[in-house]
Amino acid sequence: MDCATFSSWLENRDTYDLSEADRAMKHAVQCAKCKDLLQKDEELDRFVAKMFQYEMMDKRMYGKIDRSLGESGRKRGIKGGLAAAVAMVAVVALFFAFTPSPGSFSSMDEFGRYIVQEHQNHGRITPLFEKIDNVEGWGRDNLHKSFKVNTLPAGNLKIVGGRICTIKDCEFAHLLYQDGKEIYSLFVVSEGEIGFNLEPGRMYSLTVAGVELHVWQKQKMVYALTS
Repeated sequence: MDCATFSSWLENRDTYDLSEADRAMKHAVQCAKCKDLLQKDEELDRFVAKMFQYEMMDKRMYGKIDRSLGESGRKRGIKGGLAAAVAMVAVVALFFAFTPSPGSFSSMDEFGRYIVQEHQNHGRITPLFEKIDNVEGWGRDNLHKSFKVNTLPAGNLKIVGGRICTIKDCEFAHLLYQDGKEIYSLFVVSEGEIGFNLEPGRMYSLTVAGVELHVWQKQKMVYALTS
């Protein structure tokens, strides 16, 4: 990769494209100019993320809305009706502003955070997981979706068991695998439930809280494997 290609990648990069990102990082190690560009771009990303951090609404604002609702019932005439309408609009606005949309994920990053959290909470063999002899049949009976797990992008994994779990109102199959002493979690969900699009056949990768996650889509099902 040369400097021009690196600049183009940096401007339009897909952070989950493993091969392209790997070439870019190797170039940045060897090129001081591009390394500086990468560092500045990452600093800008952190600044923007910090600016858009979620903040709880001031308790006084909640108090004002609550009082407005209480007073609206005692008021009469046009002014009273108008005050009640304004208060109701404020409550509706708060509901949509602070209540996440159930059953879907806003991005790959949010999806990854929930998956890793579920893996850390339930990445145990017993008593949560039932023994599975046939993955396809178990998935059809429990998730009510047909899916196959032929090969996985990891070591010599052997299935230990499985369970159905709910993440943001989406039903996932959580399959547990083992390679020696290492425990892996494979999550399977219907593509229509996640809320964002994946390119079929493409392998995505991201790291969340030190856990590497591989995500891919196949035959209308989305797979996420921790490693």
